[in-house]
Amino acid sequence: MNVLLFGGFLGSGKTSIILQVARYLIKGFSKQQLESDKSLVIIENEVGETGIDDKILKAEGLNVRELIAGCICCTLNAELTVCLNEIQEELSPQWVIIETTGMAFPHTIAETIAKYGKGIDSLNTIVVADAERWDELSTIMPGLIEEQIVKANIILLNKIDRLEPEQVCGVKESIRRINPSALFYAISAHDEVDPQIWSKAVTYCE
Repeated sequence: MNVLLFGGFLGSGKTSIILQVARYLIKGFSKQQLESDKSLVIIENEVGETGIDDKILKAEGLNVRELIAGCICCTLNAELTVCLNEIQEELSPQWVIIETTGMAFPHTIAETIAKYGKGIDSLNTIVVADAERWDELSTIMPGLIEEQIVKANIILLNKIDRLEPEQVCGVKESIRRINPSALFYAISAHDEVDPQIWSKAVTYCE
């Protein structure tokens, strides 16, 4: 199975983006995969946040597993790996999407999954950065924000429509200094993400 691990601070827009990539992925599934309900599973762990609406997911034909006892970045890190292994054994889906809490360090979670996960063909982190609040968050909690993106495979700079072009350029430069090697895309808050971005991201992950 292929795993997409989503990170990013509270309010960055992870949930809406995850729904978009989920819809993109299921378009490539066969009718048999969709009917078997084994094509894609989403694990969410957004403590104190508005998580993905399971009714929406059911309407899309998706599976959802919730880890609600705590934060993936700490006590539930091991539970997440156990959950993944159970999903692999029970369903063996083509894709698993994990939505982490806004306080998590995606790369530490990825390291645990890579070490103890079973049946994983690819594992990549996608971090959603909040362009609108980048300066504020970088000032208040620089360690957290930098650690979230420093080892990300893909960075989505969201909400660029809420800044002036020169401000967006400044945020891009700041992020690039922290992580110059990630695939990087700038997107608007209320627009659908260009399918070509998902195509490149999925190809990269495979």
